[in-house]
Amino acid sequence: MIKLKFIITFLLCSLLYTGLQAQQSPKELFEARNFEAVIDTLTKKNEQKKLSLDELYYITKSYGRTRQYSNGLVFSNKMTEEAIRLKDTTQLVRAFNLMAENLIDLNDILKGIEYCEKVAPVFRKKDSIEFQKLCFKWGMMYYHNYEFKKAHNVYNKITLPKYRKLPLFTNNYALTLMGLEKWDEAITYLKKSVQFSKRNNNVHYSNIGYAYLRQGEYKKAKVYLDSAISALARNEDATLYNKKNIFSNYFLLYKKQQNLDKAADYLDTIEAVNEAIFKQKISEKIKALETSSKQLEFANNRETTLKKQVKIIDNRLALAEKQKIWGAFLLVVLIVVLLAVLFIFKYRNIINAHVQIQTEQRLLRSQMTPHFIFNSLSVIQGMILNKEDKKAIIYLSKFSKLLRIILENSREKLVPLKEELQALQNYIDLQNMSRQNSFKYTLHINENINTSCISVPPMLMQPFVENAIEHGFNNNYEKAEIKLNINFIDNKLICIIKDNGLGINKTNTGKSKSKKSVSTQITAERLKIMSKELNVQTGLSIQDRSEFNEQGTIVTLTLPYKIEQEDA
Repeated sequence: MIKLKFIITFLLCSLLYTGLQAQQSPKELFEARNFEAVIDTLTKKNEQKKLSLDELYYITKSYGRTRQYSNGLVFSNKMTEEAIRLKDTTQLVRAFNLMAENLIDLNDILKGIEYCEKVAPVFRKKDSIEFQKLCFKWGMMYYHNYEFKKAHNVYNKITLPKYRKLPLFTNNYALTLMGLEKWDEAITYLKKSVQFSKRNNNVHYSNIGYAYLRQGEYKKAKVYLDSAISALARNEDATLYNKKNIFSNYFLLYKKQQNLDKAADYLDTIEAVNEAIFKQKISEKIKALETSSKQLEFANNRETTLKKQVKIIDNRLALAEKQKIWGAFLLVVLIVVLLAVLFIFKYRNIINAHVQIQTEQRLLRSQMTPHFIFNSLSVIQGMILNKEDKKAIIYLSKFSKLLRIILENSREKLVPLKEELQALQNYIDLQNMSRQNSFKYTLHINENINTSCISVPPMLMQPFVENAIEHGFNNNYEKAEIKLNINFIDNKLICIIKDNGLGINKTNTGKSKSKKSVSTQITAERLKIMSKELNVQTGLSIQDRSEFNEQGTIVTLTLPYKIEQEDA
């Protein structure tokens, strides 16, 4: 009898709580930080009628607070369109800020900079507070694009005293000063951040340690990095990126001090954090896809299919993760043996160069797959939201095939040329499907080449094709074309990649120049290593076609290769 009374009381309390929650407005739910309830309430309301500008604001902010940035971007677009339709300028500038906020959270830096530069003139004098809020995101976008002077100028537009005392301002302003190599002034602002902030001091201590590190004051740098670790242990809200920042600074400190053992330990720690970040991004992306599906009444069957595909991808990723652990273990053993042999023969300089190349290559590969999957899932989500069912299914099919090839080939030093060209074709198909203006791709292989019998290192041609697509052609570029020609001349396997884009001389600016120069350097060093291992001649040449009175860029790759015996 007592148990029955308890159950009845519990049910009545639950119903009462649910009823009270249903009576709360989106604003009250948002202020109570019940963001999931805001999303559920307004999503159901949106099925019946249009949301008001205030409601669009609260659902957009709630998506951001729950790290569903892609959905936040969709609703910030809707809020912008509705504010323009109603000619509500006050709400329009709020929508601009939300759009910039979601773009930087999605790490879409170049698009974010272009957007901020476009909307900044719209702000009026009475919108000063909203404009200064925009400057927080705008300045950081310039900073992440390595345009430190522009970032510094934008942050100087923030003049409101209460904003300039915020730890967010003092820390970010210090970052722009560090980009300009004004270390003493940067340290002053970072110490203000510690003074003003009651949380996230691990970030401020780490940045101070980095500033001292760049000045060569290693003892002071070590003191502040140790303080950052202590603060990190006390901060329950610390993110994986906070941890990675501190570990990266430790790695740089010990590398500068030539303490290679400790540097290697921190490199392993950084890779572990990268894996955790990767899993977190996948989890967030899947959650955003699941939430988006609730807005589509007709998506029940398609949603089931998509979940099955995601489960397959998860299983493959889990398998690849296990294989990667074993591969990493074997690689560590191999490196230790190699270091011992090279130490005996006094090849210290060769060891350091080889370790550095292997480190850069491992870091580049550890970021390539998460970045590719993250962008591809965003494209799939966009197609679903735009109701492009058939296109989404085709894209998902090609995406899964390419992912399988990448995961299989990433474990191999050499793969058949036929499989590498098939992966490249799938990658180009996906790029064409996700672009507004498609480009033409032609492949010519010399008739004397048997692509099944020749093996090459994976992922050597793809970065240069990607550079042609991402940097050679802008969104309005018409009649874009990429030609790939493979010949076998004088025992050399030569791959020539031509595009008719802007040309390398015009695209070699800013962050794109830094990215391409790093990838080109790593590829060149990789070619040298494979040349010695396979005892074949390799080479890399990049030219602007304007030298030949043509338009675009030409890349000449002399690929390392191995000829396998064809099965009878």
